[in-house]
Amino acid sequence: MKYLTLMIVPYPGADVRSVRIRHRTLKVLGFVLALLVCALIMTVFYLRPVFDKAQRFDQVIVENRNLTLENRKIRELANRLQEIDKLVSKLQVAQGVTKAGERADEAAAQEPEAAAAVAMQNRGGEDLYGAGADTRAPYPKRAGMPYGRPMDEKSFISRNFNPGIYHFGVDFALKQGTPVKATADGVVISAEESENLGLCVIIEHKSGYRTLYGHNSRLEISNGDRVRRGDIIAYSGNTGMSSGPHLHYAIFDENNNPVDPIPFLQ
Repeated sequence: MKYLTLMIVPYPGADVRSVRIRHRTLKVLGFVLALLVCALIMTVFYLRPVFDKAQRFDQVIVENRNLTLENRKIRELANRLQEIDKLVSKLQVAQGVTKAGERADEAAAQEPEAAAAVAMQNRGGEDLYGAGADTRAPYPKRAGMPYGRPMDEKSFISRNFNPGIYHFGVDFALKQGTPVKATADGVVISAEESENLGLCVIIEHKSGYRTLYGHNSRLEISNGDRVRRGDIIAYSGNTGMSSGPHLHYAIFDENNNPVDPIPFLQ
């Protein structure tokens, strides 16, 4: 039987040690070593996709977290856009950019305030207050007393008389350029532009009462002119300290004290 002899010399002068290995044993060891190498290579090739997938899984978790944050931001933006769309719809109706009838179904599905505005416009101004209307009795009509609305166009009141916040009149939401009419016969005592009320007209009536029409875009009369009830004195606008086209209408009694215009409108 053939052997392979390995001679081992640990250091110079030391006894020589020898190891004999059979050729068959050597072949078996070589075969086992080859199997181990192949198994190692196959394991590397097999586990490499697993490691790649594990690494990709971590990336997917990070991406999923980022997508969740982005989706949350998108939902918040969508809610804000919806609120802005509602506001734009109400402004379009208020300014006459869009006809009330065209927005009725949409407004009814939005906030009650917008639906009420559309309903008031559809009634052609017969009821300025809508459901839960102002129940104050109409002011008795006397000669030279202002009464009725200062315009024929459909409109609604966007702000009421409120002395607590120094708002001594009512605001009618109107589209730009709506004709503004005098509510009683009288003499124009002021037709000029002011910082707060923009292009403004003040008329003194025979009863001693005065009416004021503010934020106009154009005036049709001058100081000293005599006007009749229903005469066009100006066109509504957005001049002065105003957040949108409207008419500020105020009434002052014979002592120049502001009074609520609501009872005079009926």
